[in-house]
Amino acid sequence: MMRRLAAVLLVLGLGLALQAQAQDLPAPASTTVNDFAALLTPADAKALDRALSDLDRRTGVQGTVVTLDSSHGAGLEDFATRLFNRWGVGRADRNDGFMLLVLARDRAARIALGAGYPGDADILAQDIMRGTMLPAFRDGRMSQGIREGTLAVIEQIALPQAQGRGIEAPRRSGLARLFPVLFGGAWTLILAGMGWRLWQRNRCPQCRRRGLETTRAPNSQPQPDGSTLVSDQAVTRRCPHCGWSETRLAPLGTRSFYGPAGELLRQERNPAFRASRPGSSGFGGGASRGGGASGRW
Repeated sequence: MMRRLAAVLLVLGLGLALQAQAQDLPAPASTTVNDFAALLTPADAKALDRALSDLDRRTGVQGTVVTLDSSHGAGLEDFATRLFNRWGVGRADRNDGFMLLVLARDRAARIALGAGYPGDADILAQDIMRGTMLPAFRDGRMSQGIREGTLAVIEQIALPQAQGRGIEAPRRSGLARLFPVLFGGAWTLILAGMGWRLWQRNRCPQCRRRGLETTRAPNSQPQPDGSTLVSDQAVTRRCPHCGWSETRLAPLGTRSFYGPAGELLRQERNPAFRASRPGSSGFGGGASRGGGASGRW
């Protein structure tokens, strides 16, 4: 009887702990800018919303900025990863989303990357954190540091990954080059094995050869009022060997309306998109394994 009671209490305790963890995570207000701590100027918030929306529209990569007062005692890396995965930032089939998290009262920040990024992206994220964000934060230029840090992540990490150009970290010398080799070797082997298995399945249905190429492009739909709606993207798979190709439309997490000059007019949740995670509010169900970079000031 005592063992059974202990087991019941253990299950209840775990359930309450998991519920508490879920409750300390805020729900997203937007897929782009969630300035809950009011650290951004209106101009910077608008610029970031435009840049992140344009990134999503052109490449399908979801990035989000989050400012909060505190993690309320939770570890920075664990809190950022839980928030990233709870919201489901990025597309589930690509895991190339990113989150820039700033905790004002904790004086801590984290660039959290989706599980699809290579190890070199962590090194670049650390360079952005140390060279761009932290100096601005220490000078009290919070809004500028967030804006410049986010734009640097887009240009140096998200776009190269989305465009298939590869991500290369700056070359290091001496011990700085030795540590990534020692500690990143096992992770590189794991990623290589996963990539090999994925490549093995990437077979053309016509000639049966491997190496299908996949491209994504936003599907723009002119509206009667002169605006343009983007609610899905054209995903094309093509075989470079025999020329076989297939294009399908995949709904995006948000419906975006753009004016004649390309300016973002408004965004709303896309009812055609089913997020794979509850409460994701337009995100695509992506996940992070804890990659990225942290900083404190």
